[in-house]
Amino acid sequence: MFFRHFLGEQAHLEVALANFHQRGISHSDLILVDAGHAQTEELSDLIDQFDEQTPLALVNIVPEQAEQLLEKHPGIRGVFYSNATREHLLKGICTLLAGGDWLPRMLMERLLGQLRRMRHLAESKATLTLREREILTLAGKGLSNAEIADQLGLSPHTIKSHIHNLLRKIGASNRAEAAYLLRSRLDWGEYRA
Repeated sequence: MFFRHFLGEQAHLEVALANFHQRGISHSDLILVDAGHAQTEELSDLIDQFDEQTPLALVNIVPEQAEQLLEKHPGIRGVFYSNATREHLLKGICTLLAGGDWLPRMLMERLLGQLRRMRHLAESKATLTLREREILTLAGKGLSNAEIADQLGLSPHTIKSHIHNLLRKIGASNRAEAAYLLRSRLDWGEYRA
């Protein structure tokens, strides 16, 4: 009844309500999950039950919980925080039904920031030479330039030059940051520290 009242008479939508614990909801054009007072794991289990072909939106949710669920379930197409107005909800539902996505601006900015960082790191992996990856892996293990040079049979000056170049390529300010970023995000196979 909450959704019928909230959407009002001008919303010409067929609304079917289901119990939170009910499974096997019949075909729908849009699934709205009222997250109010539900635990994140409970919501995640519920989302796992739905067909990924049907757009799903989280309603009445707090930002932190929405971000956690989006990380685990990137197929979530819409998020409406607890303070969403009726007009905002109606416009968002129409957008979702038309095949679009509806996410709050701050959440979208966070997701875009993550995407940009991941893309930058993926491009960095492709642009680093095998030798630079090898040196970065050794530097990530805490070896000094002299120790890396000794292990690889190169001069310390050559190692310093390689480190300078790889830092520039990946946009890291120092070797520890570079090693951390690349080890935590990328799989280098045999060069993984």
